[in-house]
Amino acid sequence: MRTDKALTFDFNGTLFWDTEYHRIAWSSVSVLYRNKPLSLAESHYLNGRTNSETIAYLLGHMPDAEQLARISEDKELLYQEICMKNQPLLLAPGFLDLVVRAKEQGVRMAIATSAGKSNIERYKAWFKLTDFIDENLIIYDNGLRKGKPEPDIYLDACKALGMEGRQCIVFEDTKAGILSAQAAGIGSIWAVLSPGSDTQTIKAMEGVHGLLNDFSQFALE
Repeated sequence: MRTDKALTFDFNGTLFWDTEYHRIAWSSVSVLYRNKPLSLAESHYLNGRTNSETIAYLLGHMPDAEQLARISEDKELLYQEICMKNQPLLLAPGFLDLVVRAKEQGVRMAIATSAGKSNIERYKAWFKLTDFIDENLIIYDNGLRKGKPEPDIYLDACKALGMEGRQCIVFEDTKAGILSAQAAGIGSIWAVLSPGSDTQTIKAMEGVHGLLNDFSQFALE
């Protein structure tokens, strides 16, 4: 197993191109609580953030735990329904080939996602994630750490990998995620220009080492 580098992937919008599904679900929640849908600018701002942060934004305040859980569950049910209407559900083009190359070279892989536990359980079932990424290297929103753009989740991913940030390569599709990786001292950050991502903003960001339309464009060395 190589100890000089590791790959860490955001999930939503990076490995699973579902940005539009989340936007539709959150927009429905927005209509219910604000009487208006999410604007595109708001959607781009909220991409990559946790459910609790998004709900607080929509309500204008952080609700109590009961309301937070109820709104989050309602949104995820909407999201799951949208996913089921868009089968087959596939991982990003080129990713599984990259998994093969990484395993051949002994490069460890992790996921660092703002998704909560319920969605992670769905993704593990839908995509058989633990067939190629160890269970303890799927780092998700556990409600205990600050969400992206804070560095906490990438710091935890590096710790789980036993790597320093400078040894890790991160793949992200949102401004919040890129800022999180930068704040964690990640050595190399690649932006995935997936459908629905804020490509104009991402392309203009400093500190992004490369842009990918799909994972076949990434050369693992």
